[in-house]
Amino acid sequence: MRLQVCVVAALVGGACGDNTLPVGEPLSPAVHLTIVAHPDDDLLFMQPDLQDALDRGGGMTSVYVTAGNDTKGLDYVENRYAGLMAAYGAIAGTHDWTCGWIDIADHAAEHCRLDDAGISLVFLGYPDGGLMGERPTSLRNLWQGQIASATTISRRTATYERADLVAVLAEIVTTTAPAALRTLEIAATHGHDHSDHMLVGALALLATAATPAHPELISYRGYNTESEPPNADPALFARAQDIVARYHSCVNHCAPCGQPCPIQHISPPELGWLQRRYAVGMRRRGEGQLRQGNGCIAAPRAGDSATIVDCAAAPSWQLDDAGALRSSEARAGLGTLPAWPAGRGATPPVGSTDGLCLTVNVTGEIIARACGALGAAGRFFLDDDGHLWSGVMPPPLTSMDHAELYCVGQAAGRPRAGLCGAGFAPRWELARQTTATPRTTATITRTGRAVRIARFPDDAGPRVCAVETGARGLMCAPGDPDGSLSRANRMDSSDAPLAIEPESLVLGDIDGDGLTDACGSDPGGLVCATAAAGYRAERWAAALPSTGAASPTDRSLAIVRGGELCALADAGVVCVGRGATAVADVRSTWPDRSAPLWFADLDGDDLVDWCSATPAGPACSLGAHRELTTAGVPWGFATAGLIEGSASDGATPDPATAVFTDIDGDGRDDLCTLQGPVIACARSTGRGFAPRSAVARLPADMAATALWAEPAAPGQPLRLCAADAQTIACIE
Repeated sequence: MRLQVCVVAALVGGACGDNTLPVGEPLSPAVHLTIVAHPDDDLLFMQPDLQDALDRGGGMTSVYVTAGNDTKGLDYVENRYAGLMAAYGAIAGTHDWTCGWIDIADHAAEHCRLDDAGISLVFLGYPDGGLMGERPTSLRNLWQGQIASATTISRRTATYERADLVAVLAEIVTTTAPAALRTLEIAATHGHDHSDHMLVGALALLATAATPAHPELISYRGYNTESEPPNADPALFARAQDIVARYHSCVNHCAPCGQPCPIQHISPPELGWLQRRYAVGMRRRGEGQLRQGNGCIAAPRAGDSATIVDCAAAPSWQLDDAGALRSSEARAGLGTLPAWPAGRGATPPVGSTDGLCLTVNVTGEIIARACGALGAAGRFFLDDDGHLWSGVMPPPLTSMDHAELYCVGQAAGRPRAGLCGAGFAPRWELARQTTATPRTTATITRTGRAVRIARFPDDAGPRVCAVETGARGLMCAPGDPDGSLSRANRMDSSDAPLAIEPESLVLGDIDGDGLTDACGSDPGGLVCATAAAGYRAERWAAALPSTGAASPTDRSLAIVRGGELCALADAGVVCVGRGATAVADVRSTWPDRSAPLWFADLDGDDLVDWCSATPAGPACSLGAHRELTTAGVPWGFATAGLIEGSASDGATPDPATAVFTDIDGDGRDDLCTLQGPVIACARSTGRGFAPRSAVARLPADMAATALWAEPAAPGQPLRLCAADAQTIACIE
């Protein structure tokens, strides 16, 4: 490793060492783990996520499975490693790297460590396989069984058989114990990508399944983003471009190693990838029937093969954050599964034997077993496209052709796992049922943005609330555990009513006491009825008055963390505190004042973020990027150029039919909308939305025109409700 050692020494002002690296530092736990194919995949396809993750701290380990190939030699390989150290050192602001050899599952690997920043780079050195996997020692040929093993391109070589790659990556996952694992596209479900990218994504999933760890798993699209609309903020694009330019200086010698190259030395395709960020995550948790069309998965007894039955007679399944799919019904004397709410509620303990769980054997048969230590056979990964991947490693088959993993489909009336990828990747719906309550029973007549949901003191479930006409004031219908609603009763004080513009109603904790309060706007400004004051309405601030018909300001009003009320006003995105007489805090002047706008925590950092509905799809801005930019950038997921939530998609969100809430307990708010017979949500992956997927199914005779959600909170089950003129339907 003479070149690499010399480059590191030059970066830190030291002298050049000899050709032999010392024993490296052992790997350490890290909040963030990245597993990619080539040294630059992370820099090109995972921005701005990686730089933001490093800013948050907690440590990062990046693993590079492939290196160069025999035609380019070790100098090229080591130049790429040096380029990565230059790039990550520039992000961290320090270059005090130490490099050495470590042993991972009996395989030698190079480990370079930047202790000051908690960054580890791990190089396995497997040969690059070429775009289509055409090179003799490619990962594709190894995976398909066309070769038995391959030797690394490295000063200290290692030989990998098929299972060795999973074992090495599994040991890395176990040692680092990450909260988040980022990898590449796991199959060609969005168009063809580089062969190595898709194999490494598959390996990362299988490695996770082979361990007790259950990190959040996000896969990033690579080459196939070229056909999608650019969605990078110019300021963040410039930041990422600078990092890639520093990498190129070491690889292509267009500047002194570690200094940025001129932009013309970055290829047009690379500049294009840097301007696009599209990722698909795996649902952390979920609950409901596993449905395709009118058929749902059922498994009556332990030892039985799963079957497809009419959904009217099918059980509900619970996907927990360890990847187990549990039946929610008592089966074969195994006892009743403890109540487990979807959302941010508690999961059954890992290894619990309550209920039945689904498992997959090596032939793809799906069998019910008593829940417990099921290993990879009992781990499933439901991605945001609706593909249900298995943690079982399929046997080699020479015609796999980028269908490297098992996913669940159907055959002969039974669910069955088979190879999935381009052209064949069945989608499943994991959606809860809803319970309908006539409006005449709930006595809630308002609809659209005028209705809100929240939990009040001493309530077991959330209430559906609205400021009703006449002297009724703030009326709230209590929710029952089965999703039904009881008759509404008055919450505010009759002698100090919450007389606000009905569509400005917001529910949340405005005074920091942990209890739900109600606020809104009237001609004098902002009014709040707090739990501490017995829900007597009082003037909160003289800012943001409401006069005449409901305005975009009224419909965007939100209570945000820190006791502020924020809205879209004439000045832009604004926030005001108690006692404010005018708007002084303008967060952004960017959004269209006539377009719907929502406030949410999109990246789980407790800062105020916001999204606007534009003709080109949802555009969002993060509080974490406020020092760099306050402009919104496209967040809608795109497939073949069609952006979800755009005018061309026919599903542009509006205040009546779109809400933000955390559907799976990952701490990030997700965008939920009405999609015909289902409530579908686009999960936030931190810097963009993933594809929409169904989370709840409405009654068959319902044509919903309104959607409401309870604000997400730790330990709280998810509650979503939809309504038409006659009915309010809430998830069970």
